[in-house]
Amino acid sequence: MAAMRRGSSAGVTVAVGLALFAVSCLWKGEPEVDFVSGGVPNSRSVKVARCAGDKALKDRVTSIGKTSKLTDAMRLVAAAKVRNAQNGVAKSRPFSDELLGMIKGLVKRLKGSGLEADLPMLRVPEKVKEVGILMMTANRGLCGAYNTFVIKKTGARIEDLNKQGISPKLLIVGKKGLAGMKTRFPKDIKFNYTEEWFPMPDTIKAKDSAEIAEVLENYFLSGEVDKIEIAYGKFINLISNEPTIRTLLPLSPTGIEDPEDETFRLTTESGKLKVEREKQKAPKAKEIEADVIFDQPPAVILNSMLPLYLNSQILSLMFDAQASELSSRMSAMKAATDNAKELQKKLLVLYNKKRQAAITAEICEQSAAATALESADVKGKAGPALGVVDNEKSVAEDFMKELDSGDVPDAPVSVDTYGPLTRADIKDA
Repeated sequence: MAAMRRGSSAGVTVAVGLALFAVSCLWKGEPEVDFVSGGVPNSRSVKVARCAGDKALKDRVTSIGKTSKLTDAMRLVAAAKVRNAQNGVAKSRPFSDELLGMIKGLVKRLKGSGLEADLPMLRVPEKVKEVGILMMTANRGLCGAYNTFVIKKTGARIEDLNKQGISPKLLIVGKKGLAGMKTRFPKDIKFNYTEEWFPMPDTIKAKDSAEIAEVLENYFLSGEVDKIEIAYGKFINLISNEPTIRTLLPLSPTGIEDPEDETFRLTTESGKLKVEREKQKAPKAKEIEADVIFDQPPAVILNSMLPLYLNSQILSLMFDAQASELSSRMSAMKAATDNAKELQKKLLVLYNKKRQAAITAEICEQSAAATALESADVKGKAGPALGVVDNEKSVAEDFMKELDSGDVPDAPVSVDTYGPLTRADIKDA
């Protein structure tokens, strides 16, 4: 009984195995047939990427595209900051005009009273022996030749002063001025660096100009310098600025205002940025009545106003220099973006040409392989068909016998030895 059970269980196991085998065969289906030779294709996986181009060239095209987006974003940021500089000039203008009008009114009231001798900031020396130069540059690069032009202008001014026997004292605003002092100045000029350095802030405030004005005022009033000049980039428009040398101290009691005083306003026209410059008229002197009684002597009041005016002038020049820096950065980033897009376009054309050449080569290889397979029989054997009596074994034995007997020459026989063969000769053979 136990033997019958074991036999039945074994039969069930065999039946289950056969069923699984049949299901697996049905699941796999018939093998695919090659469309050319009719055989089963090779199932090896292709590890080489098909139609692949130059990966290094493709990566470079992608990198240049990212760079162009970055430079274009920097251009837009610079444009927004130019508007901030414009707003700063507009906000500081009313105070400067009102202060200048009051100073000119007091000067007019005290005309002929020896005002120049009593106010040190208005005193012009008989002979200038010491000169201080404030070089105003930027903290950052990527703004074209803005910093280079200002540094070279300062170096040329120092060279002129050296010819007059003057070795000027140098004060610097901006990090680029520190580096340019060592690399951009002519080698043979003489100057004294005072170790006075001020950063060029991104957001200019009155306290920044007040700090610079206080240092300049101390140098002038202490007698260390007889004259103080400033070298900065004067803003003209969005594509140009002019390095300029201007005298800050001493102030002239009659022509204290800048004869080339202008303001700028950034606008848009047909979707493009545009700068409108407006010539500013000099503020009129305040009319001070003759019977006005001053709590303090007019000279003391005027002496306290002149530092404020110097501060407002430096503030205005800082906004002007910042606008020049930002406009130069806009132009530089615009040129960089255009060049990047042009380079990306050329490299993309080159990449497509290489990719197309690789695709064409693959198609040619596949066509040649298909032609070779079609010319052969299904089994892949080459050569003419054998006769009825001959077979592979007999042909191989006959060939070996000819080799052993020496009937087959070691080298190919020239046609001239036996003469050209005719169809009849070939048929008889």
